[in-house]
Amino acid sequence: MLSSSSITMKTGPCLRFLLLWEILLVNILPTIAQQIHVTSPTIRSVQIFTGGEKRNVPCISLNGPNRLEVTFDDLTKEYRRFVYTVEHCNFKWEKNNRLFESDYLKGNLRRIPIEDYQESTNTSVEYTTYFMEFPTNQLDITISGNYRIRIYNDETKEEALSFCFLVIDEKIPVNVTATTNTEIDWNTCHQQLKISVPTNGITMFDTRKEIRIVVVQNGRWDKAVWNPTPDYVTPTGVKWEHSKDLIFDAGNEFRKFEMTSTKIAMMGVENIKWFRPFYHATLYPNNVRKNYLYDEEQNGQYYTRTTDSGYDEDKGDYIWVHFLLKTEKASQKDMYVFGSLTNWAILPEAKLKYQPDCQMYEATMLLKEGYYNYLFACADNDSGQIDTHTLEGNFYQTENEYTILVYYTPRGGRYDQLIGYRNFKFHPDRQ
Repeated sequence: MLSSSSITMKTGPCLRFLLLWEILLVNILPTIAQQIHVTSPTIRSVQIFTGGEKRNVPCISLNGPNRLEVTFDDLTKEYRRFVYTVEHCNFKWEKNNRLFESDYLKGNLRRIPIEDYQESTNTSVEYTTYFMEFPTNQLDITISGNYRIRIYNDETKEEALSFCFLVIDEKIPVNVTATTNTEIDWNTCHQQLKISVPTNGITMFDTRKEIRIVVVQNGRWDKAVWNPTPDYVTPTGVKWEHSKDLIFDAGNEFRKFEMTSTKIAMMGVENIKWFRPFYHATLYPNNVRKNYLYDEEQNGQYYTRTTDSGYDEDKGDYIWVHFLLKTEKASQKDMYVFGSLTNWAILPEAKLKYQPDCQMYEATMLLKEGYYNYLFACADNDSGQIDTHTLEGNFYQTENEYTILVYYTPRGGRYDQLIGYRNFKFHPDRQ
């Protein structure tokens, strides 16, 4: 199903200039809606792990043993000196200008170089993989809260990418349940959370102002619920029992495919072929979903890996992946491939374009070998609103992952402490 127009488009100009044109306008969403924000047109495949595990919302414990393990590719074999800075943010991910670096960092406060890197070997697309860990023996975190690391090209002083993470100083438990019998419908399209936070042992003068929660579904900060009004505040805790703010669209399970080899077509891939100078993988054509479809997936995540030459990050090749969607030609909204593979943003390169010869929509993205989850989404280019329901459906049975964060800002405090954390996976058969 690979269209000849796609092959011509992707194999004509050199890769670097192609990327510059396709990714120069990174997205139409504000940075607050993204965990990872890439500004350099040559940066790809940003992966963040904690304790060997990849999470939709990366987090480490204050003074705990785990570190952030970060990798990213620069699509050039030329070594670039990258350095990074660390900034503390409030609970809305705005930079906290009330703190000095010395208030939240201990150690070397200058720009820290990323010194661990490896050039790709035997790949059609050349790149350099960079590795970093944080905290380090030279630089550590001293307080909890929201953090952002900014990575710069040290030669040009331009920002290449940034990513967000959490530092938790867990002082209170977070109790949560979910129901599909919501305040607006029953076993139809939504899921509603009920949350309670005991506050015993914490001195407060005005609980409603000092305690805030943020709830994130599947790592999508653009759909996060910020500081919903509690239903009950007592001397021993705060409860959200019937909050309409905590009713979430249920959505549908993520689509998925696997391409860990350039030699054979794997799960979800119709064929993989070599059109000089690149590999092209065409996925099986998809339909607009009308019903709920259970499938075991990773709630939108992706993992880079290759089985052809081991599992090292520097041996996976980059492949032009062709996404196909069968639907009538749309005129109201633009349609995109969407998920963690686009950093939960609307990317120009992920836009679906109508192909008259096969009467389908097609998007072509350059992706590293690995395992991928994704959705099809509609986007309003004026408001930036993203709608996955039109193409994927909206069904109460969907297994979603919710992250509940509890922030405490004492009277006169200069920052939002992150004192409660809960990662909750909704399974309809277990409620």
